[in-house]
Amino acid sequence: MIGALTAFVFAVFHAGAVQAQDAAREFRRGMGMSHVMAWAPLEAAPSKSFVFPPFSYPDDAFENELRALRRTGFDFVRFAVDPGPFLQWQGSRRDYLDRMLIAKVRQILACDLSVIVDFHPSDMHPDYLGAKIAAGPDTPLFKEYLRLLARTAGSLDALHSLRVALEIMNEPPPRAQAWRPMLDAAYRTIRKQAPRLLLVLDGGEEGNLEGTTQLDALGDDPNILFSFHYYRPWQFTHQGLAGHAAQYLTDAPYPARARPIEESIAETAATIARANLAPSQKLQAERTTRNALESYRASSFDRATIKDDFDRVARWARAHAVPMHRVILGEFGAMNNEQRGLPTREDERLRWFADVREEAEAHGFAWAAWVHSGSIGFSLVKQPGSPELDPAIVSALGLE
Repeated sequence: MIGALTAFVFAVFHAGAVQAQDAAREFRRGMGMSHVMAWAPLEAAPSKSFVFPPFSYPDDAFENELRALRRTGFDFVRFAVDPGPFLQWQGSRRDYLDRMLIAKVRQILACDLSVIVDFHPSDMHPDYLGAKIAAGPDTPLFKEYLRLLARTAGSLDALHSLRVALEIMNEPPPRAQAWRPMLDAAYRTIRKQAPRLLLVLDGGEEGNLEGTTQLDALGDDPNILFSFHYYRPWQFTHQGLAGHAAQYLTDAPYPARARPIEESIAETAATIARANLAPSQKLQAERTTRNALESYRASSFDRATIKDDFDRVARWARAHAVPMHRVILGEFGAMNNEQRGLPTREDERLRWFADVREEAEAHGFAWAAWVHSGSIGFSLVKQPGSPELDPAIVSALGLE
């Protein structure tokens, strides 16, 4: 009897391992898409309700974009979904959202692309920020989020497709130790509904590799992709992004010593001079940005630094018996300041994309670039409204 039970458990585990191996290999070269279901607008104040319906992107436009991605050589979409409306609404409106999400997943699959459903908290509603949702395992909102994950996992599992995965949360804000009990609770909840659905796990720390490399004890489940995001160096990738520490940085080079630092300092000073800031604020901004540029140059950041970072992830994977094809670089991207009317060196941006992508592939990691469209600065399409990606980016990503 014991021998029969052992054989049964082994057979089930082996079947799951085979499934996971096949499923994981369906996700190699991906594109993040956030313009369809990731930004739910709000009704006018004082209402705190989302507009209904919250998402209205045309199906035909989405299909044109998906088919263009497939022609280019992408094999999956990381499909960002704002959980806010799913958490706020119940009843018929919630049923409507569930049907919409599954319809979009089916549309992606019909275009011969795999899909990661990425619950991606946005900043559109102050009550449903990532930090509010992930405030603790016993908070009412997180418990409601667990119910959302379970319900969605069941719907995705019912599709019976190896080409469908669920990402528990994009860039969870808590530190790794604080996030871990919430991740464990989410994992257990999902597995009750969908024992073999492919899951994408982030390790806290805003999705950085530091969070992923602190994960342990989940590698025995073969139906997991372990994700980390990469936007280093921030002085280069986020230069010009409003509200970020790099907001006023302009014409920062890649690699760090590609050009004299004086060029970046001069362009950054010009950007600050044009900004709507008080004189004292401009002086402070000049000091802060100069320090950031000098620190960046001193780091000598280049492709070797990227390799070192990815080596660290690979060492973690080997230590936890995680095959490299089950590690995914879930996001990487760099600002194109031409979209904001600021100086930029496109050849350096393309080199960064190529270096990150090539290092990911050299390490055996899957990857998903950020982002297709709808995010000025990070958008990778040829022009707004076009389904086609910028050909130079396509080349940097090793595709045609």
